[in-house]
Order: sequence, then C-alpha cells, then structure tokens
Amino acid sequence: MQTFSYHTHTNNFGIYDGHNSPDEMMDKAESIGFTELGISNHLICKPGSYCWSSQNFDDFAKAETVYLKTADKIREAAARHKIKVYVGFEVDYYKSADWRRDFEKLKNRLNVDYLIGSTHNLMNHDASWVQNIYHMKWSNIQVDDETLKDGIKNYWLNVIESIKSGYFDFIAHLDVIKIFGLGLEPEWDEYKWMVIEALDKTKHPFELNTSGWTKAGEQHPHTWMLKELAKRDVPIVINDDAHSVDLLGRYFAEAENLLTELNYTNRWKLQK
Repeated sequence: MQTFSYHTHTNNFGIYDGHNSPDEMMDKAESIGFTELGISNHLICKPGSYCWSSQNFDDFAKAETVYLKTADKIREAAARHKIKVYVGFEVDYYKSADWRRDFEKLKNRLNVDYLIGSTHNLMNHDASWVQNIYHMKWSNIQVDDETLKDGIKNYWLNVIESIKSGYFDFIAHLDVIKIFGLGLEPEWDEYKWMVIEALDKTKHPFELNTSGWTKAGEQHPHTWMLKELAKRDVPIVINDDAHSVDLLGRYFAEAENLLTELNYTNRWKLQK
C-alpha cells in the first residue's frame, strides 16, 4: 500500500482550512507508518477578486510574505520529526495572461518542493467572474441557468488549461464539482473526455483523491475516467486531501483495490 500523501492541509497562522498543526500532522503520519508526507496548503491569489475566505488573497505581494512564512513553519516542524516532509502548495489556477505573469514570479520565489494544480471555481471565459463552489453552496448563492452552465463549462476548460500549463507536479481532484452535484449530466462528458485527452497527450500526473468517498460516495475522478486513463498509462498518485489528522491515509486500501482492479500500474512519486 502507498505509504505517503502529498495533498494535505494544516492550520498555519489560523488562515488555512486545515484543522491541525504541521507537528500534529507529522506525528500522525509517523504513527500510521507513512514514510513521507507532503503538506500543501492552499495558494489562492487573484487580484480584483472577492476574498470570501482568510486564505484568499487579491495581492500577490502580500500573499508572498504569508506563503514564505508558511513554508518556513512547515520546515521548522519537519526538523523535529524523522519522517521525510515535502513542502508544497495547492494552487488555484487561472488561465489569464495577467494571472500567469504574476504567478510565475511568485513561483520562482517560493522555492518549494512541489505544486498541485487545482480548480475550485465556476467562472466565465476570461475569469472576470469567479465563484468558488464551496462558498456558492455554503452561502446559498443563486445564479441563473445560463450562468451556471457557462461556469461549469469553464470549470472543465480551466482544468484542461492547468494541465497544459506545465506549472504543476500533479493535478488535484479532476471532478471535485461533483460533490455539489454539478457537472454530472451526460452533456458534460465531452469536457471530461477533453481532460482525459489533455492528460494523455502530456502524460501529466494526476491524483486519485480519496476524499471523494466521504463527500460524494466515489473517489475523484469518476471510475470510468480512471479506466480510460489507465488504458493510456497516465501517471497516478493516491492522495487523501486530509484537512485533519484523522483523514490521513483514509480509504487508501479502497484506492489500492480499485487501481488493482483497473490494472493501473503507472504510479507517480515525488523524486527529490
């Protein structure tokens, strides 16, 4: 069984959405026999956007200071543990030229071990309108059908662009919008096939995210997508997306069984 997870979250400085400290996550990882642990708090920065959460930023310069301190705190905790610890970030990707320019500057300054590509938003074609799916549901934000469909379409197109960007070590929870019942109709299969094709063409690593079993009754991504990606020999890694110590390694046995059933043998691992 895989003995590491690279997609985990902590509560550094009280701004991130994890529930435990880096030390607590490392203690738990060691106790369950993990050999490595990657901590990947959210990197969400989009100038001009509505900051609905304390972990959102609209200024890259301000965000950089926080992210550098976050990485330092994780490394300080790692020095107190035997487990191999990697420092990363889960990055909300936006395809606009302005965002990419600012992110590339930040990326060069962070000096972290890895970056995860992620999409948590519905948006319009140029991302001038962006709506986080969690905030949308928790705050009961209503949009008309046309805006919703356009947002779901651009969600999938954003995932594809994140794959093509070359910024990331792997791509997170491809179909995370399904936990809110979005993008499940057959009309969206065309875009899911486009995701598969993009991963196949680039051979870009992606994750089997076990948190889907808790939130949607199925891992991320859909099993049929995993079958197709297995045929295409696209590299995969299991992650738990743990936001607390009790979620570390959760459903890893089920994930291993599923990958065995699919004869999915191309397993990806950080090489540092």
